[in-house]
Amino acid sequence: MNKLIKLIVIGIYISLECCAQNKKDIAAENRILEKIEYQKEGMLFKLKYEHLDCSYEILLNDMPIITYFGLGERSGLTVDINQYILKPGKQEITIKMFPAKKEENLFVSSLSKNSFIKIDITKNKEPMTMLDQLNAKGKGNEYKWETLVYKTPQLEKPMSYSEYKTSFEVDAKDINWKIVGWSKSKKLINDPNIRREVDEFYDNYKKVLEEGNQNKFLSLVRNTIYEEAASKPWNKEIENQLTKNMSDYAVEKRNFIYPCKKAELKFFGNGRVVTLVCADTLTFGYSPLISKTAKNMMPKSHTFYLHKPEGSDKLEIIR
Repeated sequence: MNKLIKLIVIGIYISLECCAQNKKDIAAENRILEKIEYQKEGMLFKLKYEHLDCSYEILLNDMPIITYFGLGERSGLTVDINQYILKPGKQEITIKMFPAKKEENLFVSSLSKNSFIKIDITKNKEPMTMLDQLNAKGKGNEYKWETLVYKTPQLEKPMSYSEYKTSFEVDAKDINWKIVGWSKSKKLINDPNIRREVDEFYDNYKKVLEEGNQNKFLSLVRNTIYEEAASKPWNKEIENQLTKNMSDYAVEKRNFIYPCKKAELKFFGNGRVVTLVCADTLTFGYSPLISKTAKNMMPKSHTFYLHKPEGSDKLEIIR
């Protein structure tokens, strides 16, 4: 009889624990679905970059915004960075330089004296059409400001790795969006189960895309859709457009190629964010999930970053 009572008590305890956890996960999901507070206007921060003779990672507040381990040069491109700015004040940039890729399966041994990365960060008043810009210029009104220009110093000798840090300031008046990002997420770096959980997430992500399941895919990416849209609060259409893009993307017929033999965990966001990167030379530095569709013959690296939101033990895509 005592054993039976103990079993009943244990069963109730487990049930309550499961219910409590489910409530936590549901609460975390509900926070994602809060309505965006739209604004009439705002500031869009952009980062333009160029490089020579190197592979590299550019991080903002310890989150990757650009990763390049490919062949050739890829310069003069611009990325929006509002979604990586979680609060006003100092924003930290880290530039990590690695040897350039010489052939598909070969990297050179070191960085050269010619290796460099240059970044240019601007803030731009939004929304601004081309006509708005012309009118502003005609009236002498500013709508674009240079925030930071930084170029890595010339290397004095060949090196296998080099890292640089710089920063810029964001005024409180220039950040009118509200996103939590990874700021309150759980620390993952010492979690003994994290590798297994990450592998399971990647397996499920791949399966969802192979099945072309729109609803499941949107469930996986809704957090990143929400925060990207929320970081541009003057654009009321962006959330719907991002959702449509992801919906269309989910049903594209694709083949996964370049199977990765060796994938490694990489942590970002001060240990609160994790991703998988391939250590094979062919796809080194990129996601172990790479696919190709009939619409686009260029391979697509499925890069995403995972976290566990406050109050949840479930991995979710944050960027």
